Amino acid sequence: MTGVEGVLHSALRGLSLRQRTIADNIANIETPNFLAGKVDFESSLRAAAANGEAPSAPHVARSLEPTRLNGNNVNLDTETVAAMETGLRYELTVTALNNKFNGLRRAIGSA
Repeated sequence: MTGVEGVLHSALRGLSLRQRTIADNIANIETPNFLAGKVDFESSLRAAAANGEAPSAPHVARSLEPTRLNGNNVNLDTETVAAMETGLRYELTVTALNNKFNGLRRAIGSA
């Protein structure tokens, strides 16, 4: 997939990984020495889209934020806000992808 569809598809993959990572962080909030995972795919997606290249696969990096006494650095408030924001971005991206495909269907006369 190339063009707008490819960018939106890659964004959905990144947002989906972020949602799973946030869920994992919250599930491990009391696990000693657990470092929160973070997913940053937007900068590489933006660069790939600007250069007409295929975006790289999103990945999880461990947070370097300070830890509590048990070595865990998951912050429930931060994760909750990130989960809500990610959910909204996911919905927006799905809507954009649906609109793109609906426009293509109308253009070829099958809608």
